[in-house]
Amino acid sequence: MMKNRLIIVLFFLISTSSFYGQEIYEGTYQWRIPGGQYIDPVSFFSIHGYVNGVYASASEQWKQGNMNGIGKPGHIIVPNTNNASFNNDEAIWISSELGEKLFVMMELHVVNDPSGTGAAGPGGITFVLTEANMRYELLKNYLSVSIGTFWSVFGVQNQDWLGAQNLFSTIPMASGAYLTHYNEKGIRLDGHFKRGNWGFNYVMSLGNGFNAYDISGYNSFDLNSNNAFNTRISVFPGQEENLNIGLSYANGLLFNQDITANPQSIEFFDNNFEAIGLDALWQINRTKIRSYLISSTQKLTNANESRDLNALGWMTEMSYRIDTGGKLGIDAIIPKVRYDFLDKAEFDPQLSDQYQTTGLGLNFQIQNNFILSMDYNWINEKNTKLSNDRLILRASANF
Repeated sequence: MMKNRLIIVLFFLISTSSFYGQEIYEGTYQWRIPGGQYIDPVSFFSIHGYVNGVYASASEQWKQGNMNGIGKPGHIIVPNTNNASFNNDEAIWISSELGEKLFVMMELHVVNDPSGTGAAGPGGITFVLTEANMRYELLKNYLSVSIGTFWSVFGVQNQDWLGAQNLFSTIPMASGAYLTHYNEKGIRLDGHFKRGNWGFNYVMSLGNGFNAYDISGYNSFDLNSNNAFNTRISVFPGQEENLNIGLSYANGLLFNQDITANPQSIEFFDNNFEAIGLDALWQINRTKIRSYLISSTQKLTNANESRDLNALGWMTEMSYRIDTGGKLGIDAIIPKVRYDFLDKAEFDPQLSDQYQTTGLGLNFQIQNNFILSMDYNWINEKNTKLSNDRLILRASANF
């Protein structure tokens, strides 16, 4: 009897999606979160995710590379060691549609702490919550509001933190021109419009902000009496989803002056930031090109002095899909190339540097949800020459 009741309950949960015909991402031109592909379509209850297995060759001075300019926590899925080593990366999306207009979701990552002393278990395992919010549709297509924790809506660079959809295994150094690993607490608005083959979408957020240009600046609540504003607008100019161009803007206060700090340190200034970004995605038959440009400024001021710390990042990657018809169990072979550049001024001019990465590789599409990735990354620093090039192999499966 109990078994029959359990079967009935499971059948109800699976079939309930027919009661709510809506999907959170209904339109081709709708803005999506970085992990949007894992929560589409939406039912009464859904669970999706991915698992990565990674191998990285020895790289003599990998750990001396200042996270290659992108700040903590660095290249999440690449082993943070100079030795040849293995690593893994997992993520899960749990979502539920509670009605025609109300949707809730959570995005949870299982990551490794290089110290080996993570909070969740042996091997330095740590749980990271990157999205947890409710979304309510106020005006169909035109306006939805989300409240909770979410990825920054600035640009598209946060997509590269999700290892199973990153074309390469490394994080583009160009993203270091903005707050690369950044999640916000606050309110988010988004909407989209369409006319024929043309489309337009927007997203904007107001949140607690942060007090550093990496993950260490993400806090549970506002610490500096100032909110951060982020927005992105994008257009699909007549080629449906095959061409998308976006423009982003952000500003906020990183931290107030600490009058007890060393007068020669960055903490002895009020630190406001401003950033603009331009991104594009273009698919031409079997060729896909993705690129973004980020420019940002930290505006430092106190009673006696002011200075600007500028950063500029540019990334372009291209891939070409060669269908094989399933020969040798491979559906497609995808050659890929990436170049990215970061010029980032530090408070101490002697710490300023330029970073460049050139990556070449192949992806093997075994089936729709299974990819083998191989890439070699040549990394160059202008002022500090390091031996930190690296070969990275990755297997990614999603469900």
